[in-house]
Amino acid sequence: MKRIIRFALLLLLAIPAGLLASANPSFIKNTSFGNPGDNSNSIILHGTLAVFNAEYGRNYFELNWNAVAGNFSRFEIERSLDGQIFEKLGDVKAGELSAEGQYVFRDHFKAITARHNDFYYRLKQFEASGSFTYSKTLIARMYNTKSLASLSVTPDPLANDIMVNVQLNEKSFVIMKVLDEAGNILLTEGQHAGYGSSIYTLNETHDLPKGMYTLEVTVNSRERLVMKLLKG
Repeated sequence: MKRIIRFALLLLLAIPAGLLASANPSFIKNTSFGNPGDNSNSIILHGTLAVFNAEYGRNYFELNWNAVAGNFSRFEIERSLDGQIFEKLGDVKAGELSAEGQYVFRDHFKAITARHNDFYYRLKQFEASGSFTYSKTLIARMYNTKSLASLSVTPDPLANDIMVNVQLNEKSFVIMKVLDEAGNILLTEGQHAGYGSSIYTLNETHDLPKGMYTLEVTVNSRERLVMKLLKG
């Protein structure tokens, strides 16, 4: 298991319950949020991004982020299929904002790649001096079911609460729960959501004590996604 640095949430399992029977065990990956790699000389980024999420399009994920502090010169976008070995996808220069005032990068891929892998994204952010910091890791998965297009999970860059971006194909009722190891429900949030992306912040999850937790996301009472979280 990878070394955990400061606060960490380790994703142990991210498979929709309805697909467990057909899931390939090799698709179950381990990764540590906020860990830029044990061999890196960089520092962990704290408090310089207001948002970092992913939305699924036709054979691509569109990454969006905001920088609210730091004298950045450019951003390198990196992706991994196992949460450990990352490769550079491209660069975005500081100041190259979209019409919505966000930084945007599209990662195009083959459909078969997205069907068989979780995508792990992180930003390598360069200062004008040449020094750099890493963002926390964003994990995105394509589903393309009747109700659900994709799901992405990352810690809130400022408060370190868990943020979940649910991208829906239809109007749905989404329920999110956090349970402890004994199965006790610690947090429940639910609301109606329309077509497109709905971002949920699981408030106060940064205050949870160390241990194993389960995140459940249920869409329209028929699609249930289960994700194991380890807070170290």
